[in-house]
Amino acid sequence: MTAPTEDTSTMSAECALAQRPGYWKLHQECRQTRDISLPHGRGILLIPRCTCSHHCYSSPR
Repeated sequence: MTAPTEDTSTMSAECALAQRPGYWKLHQECRQTRDISLPHGRGILLIPRCTCSHHCYSSPR
């Protein structure tokens, strides 16, 4: 029987690794806390923010 896991495909590399036992402190190293748009890209995201449930996004930036 396996434990349920979160989908890590939309997380930063740090938060995806932090899902593994012993690496939980890596959530603090995540720098993808906001969406970064492609300059002159008309809404195209260059880097999307991390979707990890450990981040608190109380207000959009």
